[in-house]
Amino acid sequence: MLFLSWRLIELKTYEKAIDIDKLNLKGEDEEETLEVNVEDFTPPPPPKQVAPPEEIEVVEDEEDVKEDIVASTETDDEEEIEEVEDIDTEEVEEIEEEVAFQFIQNPPIYPGCEGKKGKALKDCMNTKIRKFVAKTFNTGIASDLGLSGERVKILTQFTIDKNGKVTNIKARSKYKDLEKEARRVISRLPKMKPGQQRNRPVKVTYTLPIIFKVEDE
Repeated sequence: MLFLSWRLIELKTYEKAIDIDKLNLKGEDEEETLEVNVEDFTPPPPPKQVAPPEEIEVVEDEEDVKEDIVASTETDDEEEIEEVEDIDTEEVEEIEEEVAFQFIQNPPIYPGCEGKKGKALKDCMNTKIRKFVAKTFNTGIASDLGLSGERVKILTQFTIDKNGKVTNIKARSKYKDLEKEARRVISRLPKMKPGQQRNRPVKVTYTLPIIFKVEDE
């Protein structure tokens, strides 16, 4: 027990004042000082300042402000409605259809061709008209014109209207006298039953070349 007390007394020490200036802070194992190369630092640009809004004109309560007024299209029950005058509309004249003889659905019927249909009816009409023209045409006119021995050709065209009458007669030739004679003969063709297209009477155009040879005297 006495021995233990003596050791405790011996180990007791007193703190001494430490002179900082005399301290050697650099020891053998002194750590290396890291040098940091600081480059020129460019500070970020300052934030853009938002321009203040333009001045807003404040209208005083006393000042009248014009507003667009939208007119209502609704009518009041008591509102009187004006009567609209009748508008005159011009009637559009119906364009009469005219069909060539070779394309007509139901061709005109020449007297004596009744009872025939289709191609047989057309053939009958062609034959009847040619015989009529050959019998009626005055070929002596060509002889008077000094056309003996020559082959004469006259192109004619006419229309069989919706009533079956021959109209709009045209003739073309080198000789006016022959044109006149051709129109005279065609005008004497008998009345026919009109042609039809889609079960409606229509005008039918018929082309007829008149060809003959003048015999020598």
